[in-house]
Amino acid sequence: MAPFYKVFDLPPAAPSVLAEFATLPLDPYTGGRQRSRRFSQYRLRLDPEPRQWRLSLLPHRPFLQPPTVNTLVGGIPRELEPLRIDPTPQIHTAARQIGLDEGHDWHINVHQCRVKVGPGVAGVSVPEGPHRDGHDFAMLAVFARHNISGGENQLMPLGGGEPFFRVTLQPNQALAFDDTAMWHTATDLESLDGGFGHRDLWIVVFNRWDRRKYGEEFEARAVAGRAAS
Repeated sequence: MAPFYKVFDLPPAAPSVLAEFATLPLDPYTGGRQRSRRFSQYRLRLDPEPRQWRLSLLPHRPFLQPPTVNTLVGGIPRELEPLRIDPTPQIHTAARQIGLDEGHDWHINVHQCRVKVGPGVAGVSVPEGPHRDGHDFAMLAVFARHNISGGENQLMPLGGGEPFFRVTLQPNQALAFDDTAMWHTATDLESLDGGFGHRDLWIVVFNRWDRRKYGEEFEARAVAGRAAS
């Protein structure tokens, strides 16, 4: 069976959600002036009546990745401010489109990001380059493109190589894929007129609850992995 990946439409975000992109604080870890971000974690479960995926916000913790999957900042607890929006409509649609196993709860991370380009701002989409993040599934969802070209999402075989799929997502489009089976990256942004531009997106990852990447035990392993590397 071929590895799973899929492009699909999402419900348009509410005006209040779209307005939040302009208020995002700068990401001091991988973005500098070119990336702003907020981050929250949730438990996702299916309610039988009505048949609806529901999000429960988890207590806020640092964002942490093991160094085995992020050689740039893996093992560093990243203290990011939490989301101030409700992502439920889009996550419900994504769970259905991905076909998440309804017999399990899921742990998800939601990053709300703005990637910028302009004078003195390089517009780097993926600072770590082609990679995988070590999750069951990942999703990239775009909500706005302003005064830019580039930002093409690419999927490639594990270990790298030529992309086997490319797409430039338009507002309210998402790309979901099996993060265990492939690498991904995105091309940098370029300004259309030499001025400032941006790409507003969510980065969402899904792990079955018994494989969650959340809590003190997971964080201790990730930090220890950096010390050992």
